[in-house]
Amino acid sequence: MTGITLEHLSRLKLGELLDGYRKLDIDPVEIMDVTLAQVDAVNGQINALYDVRREAALEEAGLAAQRYRNGRPRGLLDGVPVTIKDSVHAVGMTWHHGSSIHGDGVVGKVDAPPTERLKSHGAVIIAKCTMPDFGLSGSGVSSYHGIVRNPWGLDWNPGGSSAGAGASLAAGIGMMSVGSDIAGSVRLPASHCGLAALKPTQGMIPHTPASDVRSAGPMTRHAADLELLLRALGGVHRDDRFSVPVTDNADSLSSARVAVYRDFGFGPAVEPAVLAVLDHAMRALEPLVGSVEAHAAPYDFDAYAPIDDTFKLRGWREHASVAPQRRAATPGQLLDWFAEAEHWDASRIALFEAGVARGVAQTNRLMDDAEFLLTPVMPVVNFAAEERGPDRSVPLRHCTFTAMFNQSGHPAVSIRGGFDARGLPVGVQLVARRFDDVRLCRLAAALEARLASIAGAAENWPLTPRKLAEAAT
Repeated sequence: MTGITLEHLSRLKLGELLDGYRKLDIDPVEIMDVTLAQVDAVNGQINALYDVRREAALEEAGLAAQRYRNGRPRGLLDGVPVTIKDSVHAVGMTWHHGSSIHGDGVVGKVDAPPTERLKSHGAVIIAKCTMPDFGLSGSGVSSYHGIVRNPWGLDWNPGGSSAGAGASLAAGIGMMSVGSDIAGSVRLPASHCGLAALKPTQGMIPHTPASDVRSAGPMTRHAADLELLLRALGGVHRDDRFSVPVTDNADSLSSARVAVYRDFGFGPAVEPAVLAVLDHAMRALEPLVGSVEAHAAPYDFDAYAPIDDTFKLRGWREHASVAPQRRAATPGQLLDWFAEAEHWDASRIALFEAGVARGVAQTNRLMDDAEFLLTPVMPVVNFAAEERGPDRSVPLRHCTFTAMFNQSGHPAVSIRGGFDARGLPVGVQLVARRFDDVRLCRLAAALEARLASIAGAAENWPLTPRKLAEAAT
């Protein structure tokens, strides 16, 4: 294939691109040229990427093209253009964690497990993706990187904390991005930007430092790509003591039981546009599985509140970890939120840890009568690009539906469920039992395909500078 356009590339699923590479119908160098041209065209508007590896990416694409011509591609992703989040370490690329408190940042000397696996499979890392300070807001507002903007409307938020990943993929840059998710940080931007994202069973995609709540996860334009990316990135890694194998489940989806939750009984009220998209997805799901039933959530308290305390403590510790003269760079809004953690003693910490454990127990009950869950991704459609969250005093308060599954370890996928009246994407979340990630990816792909079939229209990504400008509200 010659003369491939960005519009065509944006509609290709990963398997289709790789098949074109193998048949020599698509040239990895041409794909890289198109991708880098799009970076030049739109990154100044959306502020999604930094540390662009222009010369190295073209060279690596050329080597991939030669391997395909020789019939010896490397791994599962040879020649595929990808990006990684600021917080994902890579040799020679700079880590800032989104914040000016880290000065000029830290140049990577070791690849994090996701970076290592991307390279081992031949993927071409083109750039790092911007993120908010400390990863502690579901937005694209960063004291170091500036404001990331949503290609669907430049006045709107891309979500976070994998903000640059969401914005760049929606703008047609790269085939996937590796983000990280501690409260919804791949699923929230996927919802804001009309993408698909997987937060795996805890440990199934290894990451460092090892964590029992934070997961690395792939973000893509198409849910059909998620299973391949899970297999490429997943599995046991020596540097992540919580890492586990990728597991398969042969059970049929056609008899699966799905429980639908329109709310969890706490948190912000769910906007009507979000519920309308959820109801539409519920109807679309019915022919794909055995049963789809609405349920009432079992929570008997605000299960997000103790989770928010864990984030406050995390924020205070990062703020306090730098030299005193740098601490003034911490955004005041965030400091106002988490400063109380400075004075917490062991008994105060034990109190919120008990609350988290209580929430996990009640989250586990969601799966008592179901193999999968269908929920909103968040209670709102979107909010202004300049804001760190819909609630200025609690920047992650809109994580009601996502943060619960970081604590419990369940795999969760966000896909685009539809649009609101303004043309902004609205996501829906599918959740599976632990270690059922492969079936979850397949169900997400099937639901996304059915929703597209019902809509009866080709995907219309906001790709060009002109379209991006028109998308601003």
